[in-house]
Amino acid sequence: MIAVTKSADATRQPAPLKKRLSKLAEQGSTIIVLLAILGLMEILTSGFITVDNLSLIVLQAATRAILAIGVMMVIISGGIDISVGTVMSLCMVVMGVAVIDGGLPLYLGFLIAIGTGLLVGALNGFLISYARLPPFIVTLGMLGIAQGLALTISNGRSLYGFPETFEFFGGGTVLSVPVPVLILIGFALVMTFVFYQTRLGRYAFTIGGNEEATRRAGVNVRLYKLGFYSVVGGTAGLASIVLAARINSAHPGIGFGYELDAIAAVVIGGGSLMGGRGTVFGAVMGALIMSAIRFGLNVMGMSPFIQQIVVGVILIAAVYLDTLRAARMQHSTR
Repeated sequence: MIAVTKSADATRQPAPLKKRLSKLAEQGSTIIVLLAILGLMEILTSGFITVDNLSLIVLQAATRAILAIGVMMVIISGGIDISVGTVMSLCMVVMGVAVIDGGLPLYLGFLIAIGTGLLVGALNGFLISYARLPPFIVTLGMLGIAQGLALTISNGRSLYGFPETFEFFGGGTVLSVPVPVLILIGFALVMTFVFYQTRLGRYAFTIGGNEEATRRAGVNVRLYKLGFYSVVGGTAGLASIVLAARINSAHPGIGFGYELDAIAAVVIGGGSLMGGRGTVFGAVMGALIMSAIRFGLNVMGMSPFIQQIVVGVILIAAVYLDTLRAARMQHSTR
């Protein structure tokens, strides 16, 4: 009887080990891709790899990485949110109006930015979960609504005049580490805990893996989906604070296009648009890769229009590779 038990245990153990090795290989591949991109940029533009340039890449990646981690939650659950860029603009503008025009304290402006994002995300989640509208259509509509609201509230102007202390959150350092990077690290640690130690995070994986089975297990899928989209909205609010502090102003149109970078970062980092798979580390690495590419194209003098084409191609290629990877995994389980 003991021998049978040992044999059964032995047959169960390789699967988790194989899964861990696969994750490590995936994470290692993103590091290799990042190093390869940096090496290619050094070849194409001599002197590209410098401490200053690498610091700028990391700083630019902070906002994209924060957004990517939030977007990853809905992608893991089998959804999508393409409104995060313009929602970030809206949160930034609302914060700017409250602090600059309204004279509110900076900390209240931060709460207002995150609260605005939470409300927009909750509205997305409600329409998707309870009105049963497709996530793509809802967030596509919200992309336009958020952009229009940001332009209306700001009268189409950029807002200047934040308190002097605001710049610290975008350009200050603590023990020689930039504050945006510290914010990213803190947020990444919090979200890692959420994904693996809370029901909200664990159900994101199970709903993305098999929504019907999760529902039959007694889980309130609608409520959790509402939570997922609310988290993404709050994340857009946090990202808006970091970005606004970096440029020390609030621009109503600056967030447009960030949604593509965030989604591409998730997929490049190993997340699946089919749901059920993704890691915080992968999302951060994907954001670093996207920032390295954009920074490299800027150094090479590429126009913003060409950069958008490159990002679009990268996103399509990443989704295609994800489809091949999913097909291979499905074939291996048969």
